[in-house]
Amino acid sequence: EHEGCTKSAIGSTSYCKAHGGGKRCEHEGCTKSARGSTTHCIAHGGGRRCEFEECAKAAEGSTKFCITHGGGRRCQTEGCTSSAQRRTPHCITHGGGKRCEFEECSKSARGSTPFCAAHGGGKKCQHEKCAKAAQGNTHFCKAHMKELSQGVEALVAETQVVVWE
Repeated sequence: EHEGCTKSAIGSTSYCKAHGGGKRCEHEGCTKSARGSTTHCIAHGGGRRCEFEECAKAAEGSTKFCITHGGGRRCQTEGCTSSAQRRTPHCITHGGGKRCEFEECSKSARGSTPFCAAHGGGKKCQHEKCAKAAQGNTHFCKAHMKELSQGVEALVAETQVVVWE
């Protein structure tokens, strides 16, 4: 009975899964839904697991494997083995996923933004007065990552640690 929600209530609660109904993950502090017949959410080990040897990730879709090991939907472009993105039949390289909304741009949109990195989408470099796109899972652009790593290397070289025998 969440205001404006039209989904069905789950279990003995009067709420849908999105608003707290159904089984909850038993991991301390987690409020996500428990998956399948398990007592935990996917992030905490619940649901079906990848059947690839020594992999603990969640199985994707109706497959027996995680995305890394070939599970989930695959790109429909001949010869491509990458994962299909979102509700499209292709990987990012072959035009799948969310695209940049800038006029006549066909690049991938970055993060939760509607634009590619060239048109202002995605995370920005955290270095003062820099508006370039941050690279990968870092908080800096390529130039400032290089600058920072060189600074760390110089600091390590300056700091001489003497080991007593």
